[in-house]
Order: sequence, then structure tokens, then C-alpha cells
Amino acid sequence: MDQKTYTNFSWITLIAVMTVGITAWSQTISWDFGSLTAYQWFPLLGILAWMIMWTHYITAVPRVMNPELKKSRSYYKVSSYIVLACLLLHPGILALVQFQNDQGVPPNSFVEYVGESMRLAVFLGTIGLTIFLSYEYFERVQSKAWAKRWWWLVSISQSLAMTVIFVHGLRLGTTLGDGWFRLVWFIMGAALIPCFYLFHKADFTRQ
Repeated sequence: MDQKTYTNFSWITLIAVMTVGITAWSQTISWDFGSLTAYQWFPLLGILAWMIMWTHYITAVPRVMNPELKKSRSYYKVSSYIVLACLLLHPGILALVQFQNDQGVPPNSFVEYVGESMRLAVFLGTIGLTIFLSYEYFERVQSKAWAKRWWWLVSISQSLAMTVIFVHGLRLGTTLGDGWFRLVWFIMGAALIPCFYLFHKADFTRQ
């Protein structure tokens, strides 16, 4: 795979997963975009955040296999900004509307929305969000000696975040339902397993 093909592959993967996620969400609202509420909007943002992060893993595989390939700056910059916006807006919108509806503040307001039986799933979402956001800091200091030494731990933490958000989506994701998108979610989750192996093996090899 040459650099141009790799860059195209990155963009095609991003566009494809976003299309799948938006399509699945659109089906849950019966393609009726005229009277959407905040409660209907916020699930889409969670779906896109995880699915776009998934593309970061999938598109990194060719680079691990061929170190001469370079990360597409335009793809990574655009996708990272979308992920960050979705990560903040997904819980943020729900927190705001729950507060406006006199349901208090997170995490209790989230539990009030989904039910006490889903408290653990809410907790997993909070853990995943915190770990994902921490990457914004570590990425900016990764050139420092201490960051390079412990980068393998940062890498593992991001894989942990992907895993807990995968479970969070299974438990709380109304868009997943029992149809085709649930199967897609499982397939995407399974595809991460060899990615985790490749990346963490490479992390420890560099130690």
C-alpha cells in the first residue's frame, strides 16, 4: 500500500462508518428530522464518537505493518475534532436537558434517565469519557521523556476506554436495538481485538 492509497483508505473508512452510524440512528427516528428533541440527538453523538475512534485503530494497522506510511494529517485532524466535539456534546446535551427538567446533575441525572439498573453502564461511560479526554493532554506531551517511557500505559488506557464504551453502548444504546446495527457493533468490537494485540505488542517491543 502506497501513501496515496493509505490516505484514501483512511478517508473512505471514516466516511463509511459515519454513514453507517447516521443511517442506523436515522432509522430509530423513522427518518423524521422535523421535530427532534435533545433526547433524540445525543445518542447519535455517542455512536459517532466511538465509531470514529474505531477508524483510528483500523487505519493505524497498515502503519504498524509498514512504518514507512505516514498518518494522514488532514484525516486525523478532522476526525479528531469531530470525536472531541461528540465526546463533549454526547453527555453534555443530556446533562443540560436533565438539569432543565429538574433531574439534578450528573451522574445521578444520567441514572434518573436510564434507570437505577443501568448505573454501572453510566459509570463505564464516565470512565471511558475521562480516559479519552486525558489523551488530549498526553498527545501534547508525548515528546517528553517521561511520556515516551510510559506511553505503553497511555496506549493500554485508550484500549480500555474503547472496550468500556463498547459495553456502555451495548447496554444503553437505543440505536443498537436488536437489528442489523447491533451485529455491526459486535463486528466492529471484534475487529479491535487483533488491533489491540498489534499495537500493544509494538508498544512493549519499543520498551
